[in-house]
Amino acid sequence: MFRRLAANTFKRCYTYSKGPSSFTVKPKPQQRRWVPWAIFGTSFITGLLLTQHMTLTDLLAFWKYDKLPQGSPEVDQYKLELTQRCENLSVVKQLKQAGFTEVFPNRHQNDLLVANTLDTPGGIAVAPRFYHNPLTKETVGIYHLGMKLTGYPFIVHGGILATVLEDLMQEAVKITRAKPGKKTKELVLSYKMPTFANQFVVVRTTKVEEFGKNTKLHAQIMDQTGNTTLINGKGTFST
Repeated sequence: MFRRLAANTFKRCYTYSKGPSSFTVKPKPQQRRWVPWAIFGTSFITGLLLTQHMTLTDLLAFWKYDKLPQGSPEVDQYKLELTQRCENLSVVKQLKQAGFTEVFPNRHQNDLLVANTLDTPGGIAVAPRFYHNPLTKETVGIYHLGMKLTGYPFIVHGGILATVLEDLMQEAVKITRAKPGKKTKELVLSYKMPTFANQFVVVRTTKVEEFGKNTKLHAQIMDQTGNTTLINGKGTFST
């Protein structure tokens, strides 16, 4: 019995060749030491992004609030929280100190996409806020972009960003020329960095040119700090 046991053990540990006295030892499988570190790094970065750009109320808005009718207490509370977050943004305080005045255009009659279709929890749940500096002719809009506006996970869809940029430009034309931009003749965007959902973005004009019935604008979309440029764009509008 001892010989059979020893022979079986020998067979499990070694591989024979047909020669009378040659055999090879099976190498032990090497442990991949980088695997635990990769799992840790992926989990850490994912958690960091989630906690930085998402809040509990945003998640509830995506899974629950959008199923409730407008005017329900839960939806009203969510919108109130977003309004308070917007008011506490450092860029809002900087705009007021720099001579910008908040303006209140009649959005619901003139806009069907941003002010109506996307006006839902998880979309653009609260109305954008607009500021204008009459001396520099700059116009700034602050939009909150929710989870329902994503293309890739957590990244706002490029078409939504184009819509937001065009929306701000049209408001800038109405403010600077005291008449609405009737038609978008050109809109060109250059995407610099991904835009994360569930945050505010700052959209601002950087240059306004008027020639005849047309107005050409250069604009940017920046993150909610106003320090990082996400998109550069330009557009031409007839009035």
